[in-house]
Amino acid sequence: MLGAKRQLSKGSTDADGPPLQRRRSSITQGESERHGENGDLTLNIYQQPQDDRLMNPPAVYYNQTFSSGPIFNGAIYGNVYNNTHMHVSTMDGLQFLYQHAATGAMHESDERYPPPLCHPGTRDVVIGRITGWHLIENDQKKGILWVHAPAGHGKTAIAGTVTERLGAMKEELGFSPVGATFYFWRTSPERNSPARFMITLAYQLAQSIPELQPHVNAAIETEPAIAKMALERQLVKLIVEPFKSLGNLTDIPNRLVIVDGIDECINSDRESRVAKKYAEDQEAVQVRVLDLIHCLHSHHLPLCFLILSRPEAWIKQHLESKPFHEELEVIDLYEIGDHMNDVARFVRAELSRIAKSLDPAGRDGKWPEEQKLVWKSGGHMLYAATVIRHIDDPYDDPRKLLRDIIEDDHESSPDIEHSTPFSSLYELYRQIMRSCPPKNRPHMMQVLEDVMAFDQTRYVEPRCDAALRLLDRMSMRLAGNGLKALRPLHAVLRIGNGAESIANIFVHSSFQTFLKSAHLSLEFTVDRHKGQERLLSSVLDRMAALTMDEINEKHLGDRPLFALNNWCPFWREASKGLFRESRATHIRMIEKIIATDFTACFIRSYLNHRYDFETQSPLSPLFYLPGPAKFFVGSLKSDECAVTLSIIDKVTSHVLSSLDEAFAFLLGATTFPPISQSMRKCLVDDCEQYLRLVTAQADWRENKVVQALWTRGHQKNRFVQEVIEGLYSSIWRNRTVQEELMRPIEDALEEEDVDTEMLRLSRSIFWSVSMGTYVEQDPLRKTIV
Repeated sequence: MLGAKRQLSKGSTDADGPPLQRRRSSITQGESERHGENGDLTLNIYQQPQDDRLMNPPAVYYNQTFSSGPIFNGAIYGNVYNNTHMHVSTMDGLQFLYQHAATGAMHESDERYPPPLCHPGTRDVVIGRITGWHLIENDQKKGILWVHAPAGHGKTAIAGTVTERLGAMKEELGFSPVGATFYFWRTSPERNSPARFMITLAYQLAQSIPELQPHVNAAIETEPAIAKMALERQLVKLIVEPFKSLGNLTDIPNRLVIVDGIDECINSDRESRVAKKYAEDQEAVQVRVLDLIHCLHSHHLPLCFLILSRPEAWIKQHLESKPFHEELEVIDLYEIGDHMNDVARFVRAELSRIAKSLDPAGRDGKWPEEQKLVWKSGGHMLYAATVIRHIDDPYDDPRKLLRDIIEDDHESSPDIEHSTPFSSLYELYRQIMRSCPPKNRPHMMQVLEDVMAFDQTRYVEPRCDAALRLLDRMSMRLAGNGLKALRPLHAVLRIGNGAESIANIFVHSSFQTFLKSAHLSLEFTVDRHKGQERLLSSVLDRMAALTMDEINEKHLGDRPLFALNNWCPFWREASKGLFRESRATHIRMIEKIIATDFTACFIRSYLNHRYDFETQSPLSPLFYLPGPAKFFVGSLKSDECAVTLSIIDKVTSHVLSSLDEAFAFLLGATTFPPISQSMRKCLVDDCEQYLRLVTAQADWRENKVVQALWTRGHQKNRFVQEVIEGLYSSIWRNRTVQEELMRPIEDALEEEDVDTEMLRLSRSIFWSVSMGTYVEQDPLRKTIV
């Protein structure tokens, strides 16, 4: 060995300097004073005393940002000569492990002080379930528990609270139930990689199970370069073999190892010629950490493992794979407990505290916006805590700040952006977005544009996975590409679960606010108008292929069905922003309408509609005043230029003639196509509303729809009867026109001997009102209503 071994007790003095502990502390303090503003590692070189027998190169010490101790022998990668062997011989195993451990990743580290904990009385259900799972002893117990939830649901606070609660049982149990903890953290250089993972666990296990210490010492003396070995090797030498050396492990109480935030492990710490702000191999390194945990568990040591993370796709896929199948239990934090009640309890306590600071006498503890804040949080504890930190400002009025957030929705204003709590929330969102490799970001942004445009429609594919597949087809992407593009965003999106609705894809509305606000999301701003233009164009292209042939065809493909179900809501949304922003886009879309068989599309929109509605028709925006033509023309002005005037005239003529043909076709159908009763009612209401618009024109008597109602024989059609019932039951502003419209219908009903009970009642009330003989107490009125 290079140099003689010297055993140092805790307080002993090295022949060449101060006590070892004092020397380590002095190095840490000196290094911490030399940190630059950017938090980069600072390098100091300490020359060891010359020894005639040994020519030792200088020992290199690095101090990591936020760490309370140096990392001995340099960085994990880089061209630094290591002199581990000599230093192992001058310190015991715990000191060696400490100097290579990520001290900031431990529960009680100064870097994490104060450790995040759950607010008293919140998350009790899941905390009780975790502690009960650990303390129970039976043969059926699974040794790995995975607790997952999106960002902001308090996973780290739960891990800390579990540690505290189990730690409080130490005297009762006679041992410490928690053997080790490791809290990964994206922005901490020593906690965003697995390089110190095994050594940190080994250090804590050797402390919580003192019987391991001599075996750990022996392992380090046998293999002094263990700190530079592969993590899998460290696992065996520093944990597995020391445990096996104890002999019978059945008498050793089970210890819990808590690993939080595996999704925050983004750096492989492998050598790279290219500087990467966020490593692109994060998926592989996170899977490697999971494999290390599985390997430890496979050795049947007296250890069980609590893993807490976001439900990233690759983490979920790996934990659901066969190797973990028999050993893993899963808790979906999003589905456990009453999140709204937890937030309400937290908000009430914090607002009471702030109110007391404003008025120590406690005379005014009421907050009118309290319930609105709870509702707006959506059970998202991070959002509620962010708002509380924002309003807890001694230099401003907390009540006004809360009122601004709740009532004025200023979350996207520059004032909120520069608020420290909210800026931290938005920086978290930016970090999540940056986790997507740069080459894939344009694709991810395009899918987000589609999702946000899709989310604005009222009538959409309900399931998230099905909707994403449909968006792929509509935007001409390869199948499954949309879901792959959103893989890095499982922390803020609910995706991959067939039971979720795409309307609820955003975990919290603040992320959607972030994406839409350029001053918040910066390079990740989502332009919803791009998604609207792409989807509306695709919808109109699908509609262009539809004709009156086989009008009763039920088995249309997904894309034509999507087009029929959504073209009207898409156009309405585009009119509110996209068309106002781009006149050229508006004209291009109108040209697509003119080239479409709108009669066929209108009829099929009712006959092939996939959803039922109890009140308003999905196509009712067409019939709002001032009418269908204006619905398509929108903000275009006829006096802009000749081309615009021509476009307006063409689309007006095309749409009105198409609607006339469509309603006349339906009213004259000998057998009405089968549709649901609710859609049938919507069609009846729309037909009546269209007749109101038609009869406002001077030549309304020649209109095809009016003529179809007056045609003898049509009154036997049940659909026509329903339209007539609606006309009888409604009250028009122009009563004279209504009566003129109804007289030929009345004659046809008499001639064709059509007299159903509902028609009879409707006709009775209508004509009694017209002749002034209707009385309020008429028993028929109640029946009609």
